[in-house]
Amino acid sequence: MEEAFNELSQMLYPKDSPRHQIGFDPVDQHLKDRYLVVDASDPARKPLGRYALYENPKLEYKAQKAASLGSYECINDPEVSTVLLDQAKRTAREAGCHYLIGPMEGSTWNNYRFNLNPDLAPFFLEAKHLPYYPQQFQDYGFQVAARYFSSIVEDIKLDAQRMQDLEKYFAAKGLKVRPLDINRLESELQQLAELCLRGFEANFLYTPITAEQFVKKYLGYKHFMDPNLIQIMEDASGKMRAFIFCVKDYLDPKGESLIIKTLVRDTNYSFSGIGRYLNLKAHQIALDQGYKKVIHALMFADNISLSTSKKNGGRPFKEYHLYALAL
Repeated sequence: MEEAFNELSQMLYPKDSPRHQIGFDPVDQHLKDRYLVVDASDPARKPLGRYALYENPKLEYKAQKAASLGSYECINDPEVSTVLLDQAKRTAREAGCHYLIGPMEGSTWNNYRFNLNPDLAPFFLEAKHLPYYPQQFQDYGFQVAARYFSSIVEDIKLDAQRMQDLEKYFAAKGLKVRPLDINRLESELQQLAELCLRGFEANFLYTPITAEQFVKKYLGYKHFMDPNLIQIMEDASGKMRAFIFCVKDYLDPKGESLIIKTLVRDTNYSFSGIGRYLNLKAHQIALDQGYKKVIHALMFADNISLSTSKKNGGRPFKEYHLYALAL
């Protein structure tokens, strides 16, 4: 089954598609099973649709137990998508769940959301899927549970005075910013894990992972990391209080785009302006390194990050939906 499960994405996307680099594929954690619909009339039993079902014991939606549906791939046929989603609904019900969330590979630590603008060129770390998938979910009865946006800054400008004022302010408080130390990456990731587990705790559909799982996950991205694009704010004792993770857009053929992927601050730390400062720092680095565009990626619609992006000249250009189905 595993070969046929993987074969479907090879059939549905061109060989050079970004889908084969970053897409929806199963992860081990919380995976209950994988499901496949095949053409019974075809001697080769050609795959027509697939999904993975996850039972994350910590995942709740509207204070009720939820399962998640990920790794969704399907031909453009409503009968096949209905068979797939019927099975997912039935299995989630049997597990005692009240909602089915999708697309989501088990938790928000992994790939989730459908892109509503698949006609626009994808950027690095943005999951790729076929354009009719959101409609298949909606036609079945899924409702939008959350909206997300990516913004683009096409004319990078830096408020030098504001930058200088914030630098002086934080320096007076004993705070400094430094790049990631790639030579001791595992130790750095261990500390970043502790910061992220605190900083993400209030996020929509958040479920915890261990620091060890976090470190293992992000060690896999080492070859994409430019330490100068990952800036860490520390207090006078050397404790991490915030960081911003930026990465080159490896899918930009001109190499002109920088992606601001994640900004996290210690929610127990009271100084205001940290997010604004780190965004300005990222824009400064983008200018220094010759980037022409900055993408503020995958921001929750009600998050302060979206407002901060607009203040930095960001224009929303992509929207994403995460769906929920009442069982």
